[in-house]
Amino acid sequence: MKINTLLLFWACTASTLVAQEQTGLYFTCASAEHYPTRIAYEVIDANEERLAVGFEDIKSSRDTVYVALQLPERFMVQVYEDANRNDKLDRGLFTQPLERYDFSNKAWVFLGKPDVADALVKRQGPIHYLHFELKDVLD
Repeated sequence: MKINTLLLFWACTASTLVAQEQTGLYFTCASAEHYPTRIAYEVIDANEERLAVGFEDIKSSRDTVYVALQLPERFMVQVYEDANRNDKLDRGLFTQPLERYDFSNKAWVFLGKPDVADALVKRQGPIHYLHFELKDVLD
């Protein structure tokens, strides 16, 4: 009986330690042109260094994307809906984005990209949560 109790205690402690080691970013994206869709993301630090870049398929605005990485104290995230799955943000004649996009810290800029300083957010712990409202240039 004592061995079972000891094993149970060890298993609970080990699982708690593993859970505490998890770091990264969770985010959701609402207002896509249509669902399911493909979301592109880029995580950038305060020195404008890329920390993570990727694509995730989501089925609805409630789907959560997880990016495993060690977040710095301050960082920014930019996302866009890669609706045609061509691995790039499509742009129009005047370089305006043709796909829906957003930035952390609600630093949305008409026809462009905000200054990194305006889009930086402060890390809230080993796991950080963000929500994006995708927009196009006409919103």
